[in-house]
Amino acid sequence: MRVRALESLLCAGVPFMVAGAYAFFAYTGIFRDTKDLDVMLEERDVPAAFRALERAGFETELLDSRWIGKAHAGERFIDLIFSSSNGLAVVDGGWFEHARPATILGHCCLIAPVEEIIFTKAFVDERERYDGADVNHLIYACGDEMDWERLLARFGPHWEVLLAHLTLYRFVYPGARSRVPGWLIEELCRRTLEQSRVGDAPLRVCRGNLISRRQYLHDYEKLGLVAAPPAPAPEAARAPLCRKGRRLGARQRLGKAEPGGPERPAVEVEASRLRKPGS
Repeated sequence: MRVRALESLLCAGVPFMVAGAYAFFAYTGIFRDTKDLDVMLEERDVPAAFRALERAGFETELLDSRWIGKAHAGERFIDLIFSSSNGLAVVDGGWFEHARPATILGHCCLIAPVEEIIFTKAFVDERERYDGADVNHLIYACGDEMDWERLLARFGPHWEVLLAHLTLYRFVYPGARSRVPGWLIEELCRRTLEQSRVGDAPLRVCRGNLISRRQYLHDYEKLGLVAAPPAPAPEAARAPLCRKGRRLGARQRLGKAEPGGPERPAVEVEASRLRKPGS
């Protein structure tokens, strides 16, 4: 089913990137069995993607007009994602400009940039799901190769969320703190001190809605606080390149199936290669 979906999108010429478990495995080497396939694309390309998948026998629906559509085939499904649910991480040209080529399920396609994956995962803080560990694993695996300036630009006015995750990363991996550049920590600390001197913002705003759909309802319904509007940052792809730049690495095959074990994502990455966990 997933192979058929990839083939239909590729044959139709729909621009897309693979994300989710397949991209996470490509970057970190961490395998997760999955029944779905996450595809990132721009909103304008969703109708073309639906048509291609329908011709291949899928049933499609726009699940939420703000960020996601789905294509079903039996118990398995394809998520077609064009934004994050909080409206911040809108898929734009920068995603494609910095996407990395890979072979997914035998087909050459793009995987979403690690910077954008971190950006979207950083705002997932529900009771039933928290993606902080994923952010830590991605930084540990890819920190030496990442475009940190572009990631900082992605966060824009929400840079405190990035600082929170970087602080947790430093706690989890004290022996690999240097994978986050020192200039970034200094800049975020400078902003924090500057903000502390200014004091409280003159607004009754709770930005909890940007990291959770339900956990801050009390603040809005009982305390009268105002939810923060989604304000996606402009295309960060045009921000200056990271000071360390990117190093091109060799082609590497990841995730071969073990005899008798579950099917592992067959991923072969060609790109600025990432540091493997434990290296």
